Amino acid sequence: MKLSRLNVLFVFPNINGTYEESYSFGLAAIVSITKERGYNPKVVYVNSRSGYQDVLREIAEFKPQVVGFSSVSSQFCFVNEIASIIKENDPRIITVCGGVHSTINPACILESKDLDGVFVGEADHAFIEFLEKVENKCDYKDTDNFAYSLNGKLVKNKLKPLLTNLDILPFPDKEISPYREFIKWNKFSPFYFTRGCPYLCSYCSNHAIAETYGLQRNNPRSRSPVSCVSEIEEVIKKIPTKLIFIGDDTFGLNSKWRNEFLVEYKRKINIGFMCLLRVEVVSEEFINALKEAGCCYIQFGIESGNDYVRRDIMNRKMSNKQIVKAFDIVRRYGIRTNAINIIGVPGETEEMIWDTIKLNRRIKPSSSGVNIFYPYKGTKLGDACFEKGLVDEELYYSFSKERRETVLNYPEEFKERLVYYHQNWHKLVYPFDMKYRLKRLLIILRLWGYISILKRRVLNRA
Repeated sequence: MKLSRLNVLFVFPNINGTYEESYSFGLAAIVSITKERGYNPKVVYVNSRSGYQDVLREIAEFKPQVVGFSSVSSQFCFVNEIASIIKENDPRIITVCGGVHSTINPACILESKDLDGVFVGEADHAFIEFLEKVENKCDYKDTDNFAYSLNGKLVKNKLKPLLTNLDILPFPDKEISPYREFIKWNKFSPFYFTRGCPYLCSYCSNHAIAETYGLQRNNPRSRSPVSCVSEIEEVIKKIPTKLIFIGDDTFGLNSKWRNEFLVEYKRKINIGFMCLLRVEVVSEEFINALKEAGCCYIQFGIESGNDYVRRDIMNRKMSNKQIVKAFDIVRRYGIRTNAINIIGVPGETEEMIWDTIKLNRRIKPSSSGVNIFYPYKGTKLGDACFEKGLVDEELYYSFSKERRETVLNYPEEFKERLVYYHQNWHKLVYPFDMKYRLKRLLIILRLWGYISILKRRVLNRA
């Protein structure tokens, strides 16, 4: 294969984000196939507004012909800003964007005069087609999965069919992407083996992605169990790790795949793993098989303890009874659990939030977390919020603390209450957790000690 001289700079913005979010598997997959096909990729992760200087430095040194952004909704404003600066410095550079935001909301290209286009859907092979056209000086706007603005109107090209055989793709890149840094910070090695989720939660992008492809559901497609375990083996040989995280939206929905994977994992990997499940799939047989293979931690999306909120607003059909039963089963097998919740959806009252707190107390998860609802454009619930004028658009486009504060037009008092619940969730769910309270006290005392030392040093210098 002839090596290309085309340089491609990938930019992943994560302004006001958390370090837990500072590795994108979608971007890593594109980087990997770009590298495999002989192109020259580099990656810049941007964690602050001033990070655009890092991008400009890389452009000056690397001299890319293409700059590709990967963006979620809350970061797209920054993408537009940096694209504008790039074009101002060198209008010859082609700027494009991919990711969830452009997939479920391709009309976002109409908001940007400095992006040359966006990619819609799974663009692994479409992006390579695009690079080949750029390299050969052909009309790259004719690329599959590409959307662009023409005279102020949206043009969407046809989509390549969804890949059914994921084994033909290389493993997501872990060398030029910050995979090692992610492991160092989070203390586990993450893996994603499946694309798609059959559930239709109103706040999630999966139903919107399915609709993009004209499908009723975004049914999961998985790499073969052998391929999945091979990737894990490859990583743990190079990078020390004590825990494997399988981040698929719902692990093992296909029972045949699940059984083969668990056998292969138990045979070749001697490290505990954690995964994500829905309570509807929990059974004695399934949990026993997970335990036998080395599963030590399961994360469940509970979302709400109020039946109306969960069923009618979020479109999650599970019942409180199912949730309680699932946690009882998992607890019997000695597997730790994590319950994830969402507060602040439109129509939810403070009393309903307390229903969620009470349910978490009842199921007694090993840990419990909460996110504040964020209305993603292209999702059913997100679009409804925009249509009804519920979104504070100034805040929405100002690098909000995504999922840590609300961008809905609630009264200030309720906004403050949501932040209170988010910041004090553990204390509210575990009111008698003396270990946690002691830990917090020690942290406060330690900080106070540092402050006292600094005060003394300042006074001594004076």
